[in-house]
Formats: sequence, C-alpha cells, structure tokens
Amino acid sequence: MIVGELTNYLFFFNFCSTNQVLDTAVPILLVDGYNVCGYWPKLKKHFMNGSLDIARQKLIDELVSFSLLREVKVVVVFDAMMSGMATHKEDFEGVDIVYSSETCADAWIEKEVVALRQDGCPKVWVVTSDHNQQHAAYGAGAFVWSCKALISEIKASHKEVERMLREHRSTSMQGKLLKHNLGAEVVDALKDLRDQLSQNETRR
Repeated sequence: MIVGELTNYLFFFNFCSTNQVLDTAVPILLVDGYNVCGYWPKLKKHFMNGSLDIARQKLIDELVSFSLLREVKVVVVFDAMMSGMATHKEDFEGVDIVYSSETCADAWIEKEVVALRQDGCPKVWVVTSDHNQQHAAYGAGAFVWSCKALISEIKASHKEVERMLREHRSTSMQGKLLKHNLGAEVVDALKDLRDQLSQNETRR
C-alpha cells in the first residue's frame, strides 16, 4: 500500500516536547476544532467573519495530510451549537469529524479521553489552548499540545515532504541510488501530498 510505504520512509516523529517518542501504538489526537480555528491566522479570518464552513474545511484538509504523514489517528471536534448542526459524526479521508450539540467540544473531548484511557489506549493527545481544558486533559491521563504546537508540527510536515522530494531529485540527477530507496509509487505519492499541501496554502 502506497500510504504505508510512504510513511515508513518519513523521519521518525518525536511527538512529545518531553522527548517521548512513538511506539507501536497508534496515537489518537483529539483536536478542539474551533479553538484551533480561532488561533491560526489563516483560519481565524474566516472564523471571525462567520465563515465557519470555510474555516472548518481548511483545518480538516491540514489534518488529513498531517494524519497521513505522522501515522496518527485524528479526531477533530466542533461545537455544533455554533453552526446549528445536530450531533453527528463524519469521516473525511481518514479523519473523524465530530459535531457535538449536546455538549461543548471541551466536555466531549474530556469524556473521550477518559473512555480511551479506560480502554487501554496508551497515547491520547489533546490539542487546545484553553488552560482549563488542558488541565482536565492532563488529569484524565492525556498529553496536551497547544494550538501553536500543532501548527508548528503541521508546518514541519510540509517541509519534510519538500525535503524528501529535493533529495529524490538530487540523487536522481546524479544517476545514483535514491538515498531513501524510494520507489516510483512512493515518489508519486509524495508529489501528490506536496500538491495537496500547496493547494491548502493557495486556498487561504
């Protein structure tokens, strides 16, 4: 499978600022969607003028690419009461999207952290810059990223794709073996990701 082969060649991801690295368990990343939309400048302008659908889709597009590159299961939660939607769940290219109208996103995430930890999931992350939610997530046994940290890692993943493609072009021009032994399908997948990331930037 191209996706699996591609991610195996990407650099080993240090997912925690305390130098804790990934093991064989797939981490689950719970993202407070509107919290990120209200922080990230390219999303905030849409969020503040009421274009919630645009802000949401731009964030989801970024999370799809991030999930693929980092081999992380992403669940993004939006307060449905802000958009007038009923509580429901969708899947968009591997990213779970939860619209919560019965409780706010904070409460949904806190409850999900507890459920995941009780089920034995060893790697649960919460993305929010809300201090109360951060403390609650810590207390429930999750790791916490601020919105700023998530954005930094998303941008780092963009650069990693570009680096891999530059190395491929360099070694190919010299007629040598590819540094990472990337096959043609993997290179094509990297290019597709690069194009998708570029489209995300141009649709700001």
